[in-house]
Amino acid sequence: MKLVGTIAFACVYLNVIVNAGPIPKYIHLCKRNDPEVGKCVRASIEVLRPHLKSGIPELGVPTLEPFHIPKIDIIRGQNSNNFRAGLSNIDVFGASDFQIKKLKVDVPERTISAVVEIPVLMLIADYDVDARILVVPVKGEGKVHANATAITGKAIGKYEIEERADGRYIKFTTLNVNLNVGDYNVKLENLFQGDPTLGQAANSILNDNKEELIKHAIPFLEEKVSEILLDTANNIVRNFKYDEVFPEK
Repeated sequence: MKLVGTIAFACVYLNVIVNAGPIPKYIHLCKRNDPEVGKCVRASIEVLRPHLKSGIPELGVPTLEPFHIPKIDIIRGQNSNNFRAGLSNIDVFGASDFQIKKLKVDVPERTISAVVEIPVLMLIADYDVDARILVVPVKGEGKVHANATAITGKAIGKYEIEERADGRYIKFTTLNVNLNVGDYNVKLENLFQGDPTLGQAANSILNDNKEELIKHAIPFLEEKVSEILLDTANNIVRNFKYDEVFPEK
């Protein structure tokens, strides 16, 4: 849910700068000795927003509508019989409506931190669940439709400068995301092999005990989102010379 991905958006910004040849008019180059470098990057991201929504294939920038996540597995307990749930072929809609609340680029400390809010996210995916939720068994596989509101993502990424024979390059070493979801609604189709009574009861449980379920699901989501964004960031910047990305002057 990727919500949360201002770090990735900042990396996309870097990608466009380095690979686009002549810098496009919608990109503002930011200098690393600028005391307001965070504001500069934030302004550039806002201008870049329409291009992020549809993606920039020639630069390897994926679309945000929908934002695709291949798979998320949630397993709790000593073995998968205690709690097993998985999502695959996940398409998330609404990520392009992100609002950057805070963005800080600390060049001396080599960190990028951000706070992003997204009003609404909608999700469509394939699910496979076999779990006991609040003493009630929930089992089935099929399509899941969900929406979440008032999502806040706080992210901090650390990078290092790699010395190579032909110059200095950026590499992100860590990227951690913390998520908060204000509310959600979810519907799992085909629960209990399509039994309408059991299916309705299970969906009611999922929607009537949101606080408890969010508490258990969030750590898995944070781990997956952090993993995706770290991989994305490094895929984008692995061939970028540091002095091209953030010129000193």
